[in-house]
Amino acid sequence: MESHLDEVNNNRNMGITTLLEDTVKNRNLDQITSLKLQVPMSVNRLCMLGTYVPNLVELDLTDSFLPSFRDFAFKLDNLKVLKVASCNLKSLDGVWNIPNLEELFASDNDISDLMLCSTLVKLITLDLSRNKIMDLTRLHFLNFCEQLQSLSLSGCPVTKVENFEQNVRNILPNLNHFNGNQTLEIEQDKPKLTIQSIVCGNITAALRSRKTNHSGNKDVQFGDIHKLSNEDKK
Repeated sequence: MESHLDEVNNNRNMGITTLLEDTVKNRNLDQITSLKLQVPMSVNRLCMLGTYVPNLVELDLTDSFLPSFRDFAFKLDNLKVLKVASCNLKSLDGVWNIPNLEELFASDNDISDLMLCSTLVKLITLDLSRNKIMDLTRLHFLNFCEQLQSLSLSGCPVTKVENFEQNVRNILPNLNHFNGNQTLEIEQDKPKLTIQSIVCGNITAALRSRKTNHSGNKDVQFGDIHKLSNEDKK
């Protein structure tokens, strides 16, 4: 790695290459697929991260200073997992620059709108716990994320809405996990399938069938007895 690719203006402002040098040491940047960085406020040209580390699949920037995704979301086409918890994020502006993202962990930020999540069509897991999401209707945008299976909004103001979990079930019926609970406990209302229930079900079905047949024969016997007799003679 050549440190002259990025200029370090002074002792208080480091460049992205200097930060990478301190983190990955002598590793070949082209071979790095997973990276954890803690980015301070003073880092310059963080948007070049995807250029220097082009094959990133997982990126952890937890506890960094990132007011916007635009600060770093550039040329990250291979990125599938992104962790940006406690990064001072105000919005999801720029997240569309990570088109293949499958897992986004962005808890403990100041994000208030979900609309831009609709651009993440491959998203499977979304954690926005303890953000400032207040409008329940904005959850409809997550229906554009057709592969979304897990969502966490715990600690957000929207969770105080009356019948919140039931509303989420109605808006996003295909979720498998919500706030850490599997399938929103939808299966709780369904009776458990046991050997006893199967046997009882079969007996009930048999009795209903017998009753139906008996009723049918009775109708024939008293409704058209002459026709039945003629058919028997034939």
